[in-house]
This record gives sequence, structure tokens and C-alpha cells, in this order.
Amino acid sequence: MDLNLVRSLVEIVDAGTLSEAARRRNVTRSQLSKELKALERQLDATLLRRTTRRLAPTVAGQQLYEHGVRMLAEMDAARSAIDSLGHSVRGHVRLSIPSGLGQVYLADRLLTFQQLHPAITLRVLFSNRVFDLIGAEVDVAVRVTSDPPPDQVARRLCAVHWGLYAAPSYLASLPHVAVPDDLAGARILCPPSAEQHFRLVLKQDAVVREVRLRPYLQTENVPFMRSAMLAGNGIALLPDYALPDYPLTEDLRSGRALRVLPDWQAQGLGNALYVLTMQDRRPSHAVRVLTDYLKEVLAPLSQA
Repeated sequence: MDLNLVRSLVEIVDAGTLSEAARRRNVTRSQLSKELKALERQLDATLLRRTTRRLAPTVAGQQLYEHGVRMLAEMDAARSAIDSLGHSVRGHVRLSIPSGLGQVYLADRLLTFQQLHPAITLRVLFSNRVFDLIGAEVDVAVRVTSDPPPDQVARRLCAVHWGLYAAPSYLASLPHVAVPDDLAGARILCPPSAEQHFRLVLKQDAVVREVRLRPYLQTENVPFMRSAMLAGNGIALLPDYALPDYPLTEDLRSGRALRVLPDWQAQGLGNALYVLTMQDRRPSHAVRVLTDYLKEVLAPLSQA
């Protein structure tokens, strides 16, 4: 059996369609179709069937896919292990990191990582969503979440705290904000919500309050939300990583931003920071090296 043809099957199943698989590999759709037919002739079995929107594996195709995933992972791991014998880690890693933490903290450290490992190439996606790593073509994801996906290996790094922040000029335009209900008349800057109103949960010791607020600005881009807050656009729900060089820390120190309802703990998109990888695929040496590096450089967050 030709392992290259098995790899083609795995790529098609992961992509869902021949067109998408061809786009990812940068080959023609007809080439992938020929490879699939060649593999089916070798096995004398139909491996894929067409559903409404995508190609789905048959029973035989699912069996070969599962074995193929493991075989390819072993081959990649063997290649990485051989490369490591020469003390040079090689490989390509697809990484997804949160926008705020990525831009202000991880970006420079990823450049340092490539200086340490020049034979490792990176594709870095700045995103806050937790998604299917295979479908998004991601090997490693750093995520803020409370419930990591059960089909992924989740390594918890540290707790993440959230708070409400505003510029002094904006707070001066409001009546005194002393309790959660006082937020009803304020402009709220928050992550996108599927509902018309944003459900904000606040805790004070054993007391839990939920307020429904109409967002004034919604964005997943934390640096943009911070800029909007500093410009006096409203009260922003922001993660506080408590790092000395984290911009929000300096905003508070300089007085450019103030904590709103400081006695209440806000709940944001998640309460912890995780490193996520797939559990059904043996990670390459390059992925393991990057994962270890991320845990090392993110360790100060657990001590802050």
C-alpha cells in the first residue's frame, strides 16, 4: 500500500471536500481525485461517499483513515527524531494564540523561539475562538476557556482573571457606579455575544449577580477593545494577566484606566489559560519543543 496515497485519504477526510484538500496541499482537485481512485483500486474498496455537502468515509474508509492517521504520525515522529540526532529540530508548526496575549506578550517570544530553532517554521494565527484543531489546520492552540474541548489534550497553565475597566473621563460622565445594576446606563465594550444582550456575571464572595447589558462595542480583538476603553468609549470587560509589562497593568499604574466595581469579580470568556493539542495524533518533535517552550514562557502568569 502506497503511504502517500493513504496521506491523501487522510487529507481529504480532514478537509471534508476534494476542493478544500487540494487547496490546502496546493495541488489540483483532479490530482487528488486520481490518487483516491488509485488507492481504492489497490484495496478494491470504496473509501469515501458523497453526502449533501462533503465527502464522508465509508466503514472501510474510516478504518483506513484511523490507521493512516497513526501511521503518518509515527512517520513524522520518526523523521523528527532522526533530525534531533543532529541536535537540530526541524518541522512546521501551526499555532493559534489569543489576540491580546499574543500581540503584547507572546509575539516577541515566538521570534526568540525561532532564533533558538531556526529550522522550525511557524504559521501563527491570532484568534480567541476554541475550534476544531484539525479543521482549522492548527497543531497547537493557546486558549482562554473554562471548558477545554474533551477531544483535545488540555494542559492548564494558570488562572485568568477578568475585570471591568474605564477611562477616568468616561466614568466622570456617569452617575456613581457602585453596584452591578448601575452598569445598565453605561456603554459596554465586550466580546461578541450570540444574543442581543450580553450576559455579564459578577461575583462578590458568595454573592453572584447577572446583569443583561446592551453592548456598545463588541470585538474579539483585546488590544482594540483596550484602545476603545482608553479613548473614553465605555466600560470594557478585559482579561487581567497581572504581568508587569502587560499594557493594562501600566494603564492602571499611570491612572489612564480605573477598575470599575473593584470588589466584584467579572466572568469573561474563560477562567484559565490552556495549551491545547490533538489527543489522537502523536505530536511531532517540533510541536513538542514549541509546546514546552510555551509552557516555560507562560509560567510567570501562574506566579503573578
